[in-house]
Amino acid sequence: MDTERKAEDPSLVCTCNDLYVDDIAEAIAFGEEEYREIFAVHGLQPRCAECRCHVEQLVNEIA
Repeated sequence: MDTERKAEDPSLVCTCNDLYVDDIAEAIAFGEEEYREIFAVHGLQPRCAECRCHVEQLVNEIA
């Protein structure tokens, strides 16, 4: 994870895949709540998984 990039843009959740809060919200609205499925909605796969806690936090807040 590129912590510098993430610090520069708080809406950036996954620096490996350039996945933003809006992308995750879109996947949740589509009905996904599982970490890997949220990525799959956008044709992506998790890489380092350092964003997992942030993704799960957003699921709890949004879903």
